[in-house]
Amino acid sequence: MNILLVSSSQRDDSKSFDVANYVKTNILNNMQAIESSILDLSRYPFLLDHYGSDSITREGSDQDNSTTWASNKDDVLSQLYACDAVVFIAPEWGGMIPPALVNLLLLTANGSANGLPLGHKPAFAIGVSASGGGSNPISLLKGYAAKNSHLTWLPLHAIIQNVDDFLAQAWEPELNNRFSQVQSRLLVGLTSLVIYAKQLTGVRQELVELSKVHPFGQ
Repeated sequence: MNILLVSSSQRDDSKSFDVANYVKTNILNNMQAIESSILDLSRYPFLLDHYGSDSITREGSDQDNSTTWASNKDDVLSQLYACDAVVFIAPEWGGMIPPALVNLLLLTANGSANGLPLGHKPAFAIGVSASGGGSNPISLLKGYAAKNSHLTWLPLHAIIQNVDDFLAQAWEPELNNRFSQVQSRLLVGLTSLVIYAKQLTGVRQELVELSKVHPFGQ
């Protein structure tokens, strides 16, 4: 069973990546028969050029750019196809989600991905904020991200506020304080995600074939 953690910030050394490592270390590494990996969107800046947006100045020829973009796309899609479940760790940027995450979700559509790499795979959302926010990424993701990807959102999610303070806490989800309650939500959410993934494995391909009949979710 392979769980993919998507660190959705396009900034290097982001807090989203730190949260991904935190979840991997404290939860997923302690689960039997579970493998986990991190897809760090900061490593794929060419995702920002999806759908022909060439707003980022890059060195090299157009051919070099095109080749790099195609390589980035293939690498990202291979990770999405290989996973059994996905965790989206999304920072709140001015009440929105990063554009690289939007383009990642566009890439998961049937036409762009030559299939449905996230089709009927369970997904768990984690919102991240440096202050008291973090809820808007959850609303945005659950409101539209499943339309073309055909992923399956869990009814659970977690919001990490004051992320620097949160990451400094010892892992003690059994305690009754604000940070340990978030730790508990992460633990319950990721445990539930694995249960969903195991149960959906046997029916996923049949459901994906049905989704391809109407791939844009109308």
